[in-house]
Amino acid sequence: MKKLLFTLSLFIGISLMSVSQNVDPCHQVEETEKFLETLSTSERQQYEIDQQEYQQRLDNYIQDHPEIATNSGSRAVQYTIPVVFHIIHEGGPENISNEQVEDCIRIMNDDYQKMNSDAGNVQSEFLSIVADAEIEFKLAKKDPYGNCTNGITRTFSSATHDGDRVSAAENEHGYWPGDEYLNVFVGADIGGAAGYTYRPSGWIGDAMGDGIHVLHTYVGSIGTSSVGTSRTMTHEVGHWLDLPHTWGDSNNPGISSNCNDDDDIDDTPTTIGWTSCNLNNPNTCSQDNAYWGFDQIDNVENYMEYSYCSKMFTVGQKARMHAALNDYVAGRDNLHTAQNLNNTGVNDPDVMCKAQFEGDQQEICPGQTVSFTDYSYHEPSGWNWQFPGGTPSSSTDQNPNVVYNTPGVYEVTLTATDGTNNDTETKTSYITVLDNGTTLPFLEDFESYSNLSNSPWSVKNPNGNGFELENSIGHTGSKSVRLDNFGQQPESLDNLYSSPIDLSSISDEVTMSFRYAYRKRSSNNSEWLRVFISNNCGEAWAQRKTLQGDNLGDKIETSSWEPTSQDDWVTVHLTNITSAYWVDNFRARFEFESDGGNNFFIDDINIYSGGPSGLSVSEENLVKHLKVYPNPATDEANVKFNVENTQPATVEVLNAVGQVVSESTIKAQTGENLVMLNTSKLESGVYMIRVSIDGIQQVKRLVIK
Repeated sequence: MKKLLFTLSLFIGISLMSVSQNVDPCHQVEETEKFLETLSTSERQQYEIDQQEYQQRLDNYIQDHPEIATNSGSRAVQYTIPVVFHIIHEGGPENISNEQVEDCIRIMNDDYQKMNSDAGNVQSEFLSIVADAEIEFKLAKKDPYGNCTNGITRTFSSATHDGDRVSAAENEHGYWPGDEYLNVFVGADIGGAAGYTYRPSGWIGDAMGDGIHVLHTYVGSIGTSSVGTSRTMTHEVGHWLDLPHTWGDSNNPGISSNCNDDDDIDDTPTTIGWTSCNLNNPNTCSQDNAYWGFDQIDNVENYMEYSYCSKMFTVGQKARMHAALNDYVAGRDNLHTAQNLNNTGVNDPDVMCKAQFEGDQQEICPGQTVSFTDYSYHEPSGWNWQFPGGTPSSSTDQNPNVVYNTPGVYEVTLTATDGTNNDTETKTSYITVLDNGTTLPFLEDFESYSNLSNSPWSVKNPNGNGFELENSIGHTGSKSVRLDNFGQQPESLDNLYSSPIDLSSISDEVTMSFRYAYRKRSSNNSEWLRVFISNNCGEAWAQRKTLQGDNLGDKIETSSWEPTSQDDWVTVHLTNITSAYWVDNFRARFEFESDGGNNFFIDDINIYSGGPSGLSVSEENLVKHLKVYPNPATDEANVKFNVENTQPATVEVLNAVGQVVSESTIKAQTGENLVMLNTSKLESGVYMIRVSIDGIQQVKRLVIK
């Protein structure tokens, strides 16, 4: 059906192909808005004009080439697309195997060449228009510089777990142009959807990010995925080749207003859209479809539906994809040229050309095991590993496990061979075995280091400036940790990791506190500080504190800022380090996400057990500027207050009859203090928050939803 209706969401689609219940289907609007917010009103208008001109060129191409809207019967591949999978992971199940990627390519080729085993089971009304799209996909064998590759890159990054930041790891892989490769980014979380991509647009362009983002559980049919989730990539590539959903340009199937929209393709009936496989469905927009002869049923089994039983494209959709592959927008017409296929090596023979490997961890505690996986390409038959500092120190297994007992930094070497060709890969400073856990009391003021590289703290910044030691600014003494955030690109990630800390002697309670200083650059900045803890030396992390936007800081400095007084520092107290984390290899991690704001500083990281033993109490005991937020609260409430001097303070939660249901004693620091309360186990109702210092109290009301 052809109705030249254009919406601002034209260029992007999100697939739910057999999406599980915990995947939100409604992120198309969010993804669209992220793009549109970068455009002025005039730019949006020009975008609409450009998209209409592009669509008109596709229509003209289809009209001039009527043969592409048919099945030739020859099953001759007309277009070959080089593909590269970029796997972003932290050593977990999201680090999918080469075999799972190859299985995904197999399914895509079957679906796009009408070789899927269920193609013959299509409803009879549509059987004659099931398309062989004559498109094939091959993993690249040469990178943009002519070096050999297997078409799979792997990047170790926490971005895999945080939605939109999956794409923030793109620059870790090197640059793979979008008009030479179809780039696929695989993560553990891509923002709550199974997959999303961009329809061709000159405004999106042909950069590396013009690719497909997909959850690892929706890649192929083996490994972490399944048969039921295996058609997501088929659906997303359809969007990438300019196919809308069958109900039109929205991500909202099942609503009657979709009968007023359309996908601009003749042989797909107008429909409200489906989220279930109802093969006995009546036509949902029958009046519109009677003219075309589709007045009985909808094309529920189309790959561009959300029906869970997708198995076909129509010949009209095939024509649209061929037209897109012959237009210059987003460089789709360059991908399949003979020159590009030669440059990307997709038709080259398989020859063992590169030794490659990964360990599931790179930073461990003494006595832990690293599992190494061989990713050499192509088809090695022999392996010779060297593990200085490890047990065993060498191996001929393809995927060995190695134990490291002694703190230090170690290299790993692999020589791979196919009997004729061989290659050696050495990764220096690859495995770091941390020192044994520091015992309590733990107080880090950073005064004893000349730089962070010779301290117990490690820095990881996938795409940011990186934390560094500040030698002339501190709350206590003259040093702190500084992040030069002024002028950083939005979504930059910067992490500061502690070495192991021994909390095994804790028997009562434990509190972790730290100070930070921060300013915004403008009122629109919404930056994040996240605090994580681990009870297994960093193999897994639990988030324990989040400060964002005005809660992180609401003061503004338009030039590069540094703290000049103690009043510039905020003290945060975490009282939710539960007994599960009282282990001998506890670790803490601070993560900052930029939004173009100002500089950030950390100092005086303190972990202590029990009450305020040994602390002196100031004569000035007034609690000032007490605030409780959010209010009402659900899982977490923040208590903010000021004190004149360092002294112990008690923070209590009282129920409606005055009973204490929660109590924490913290070492309140001079200036502003922020205490996080875990309220997830409190029943809905009205409570009181009481902050006490030496018998002097301040009270605020708190509502739990």
